[in-house]
Amino acid sequence: MIRRVRLEDIDRVMEIERACFPVAWEYSIFLNICLQGGEMPSGKTGFLFMDVIEKNKVVIGYAVWETNPKKSRGHILNLAIHTDERRRGYGKMLLAHILDHLEAIGITSCILEVRVSNAPARALYESNGFVVSSRIPGYYFDEDALVYSLQL
Repeated sequence: MIRRVRLEDIDRVMEIERACFPVAWEYSIFLNICLQGGEMPSGKTGFLFMDVIEKNKVVIGYAVWETNPKKSRGHILNLAIHTDERRRGYGKMLLAHILDHLEAIGITSCILEVRVSNAPARALYESNGFVVSSRIPGYYFDEDALVYSLQL
């Protein structure tokens, strides 16, 4: 089941975040999103969203994305699946959920950044039609990022 994040999810989200990323987002970022019901204004006209995916009523992953209606573009900021639940299709389900949401609100493209070394994430995005559009040197301080884009 995929649903909006709730305050009671934050500890599990932080556990997944710390296990998945060398430099984790701060607790306060997730807390702020949770306190606003997983949907909050971003920029002048956009919104930021956060949903979780559950298995047997336990959060096993989450995603954070934002919209920019002026550019008709979505931006996936964070997508993570607990290490014990990877390679079972949950990342693909969460990604499809985001893309369906973007299309439903009239967004026509989506971008995201991924570490050059993150082969599993790159394979997920490429298998869903994303293509590398640029590279950002030092984006992750210790590593470059590849910018992926998709026309919806």
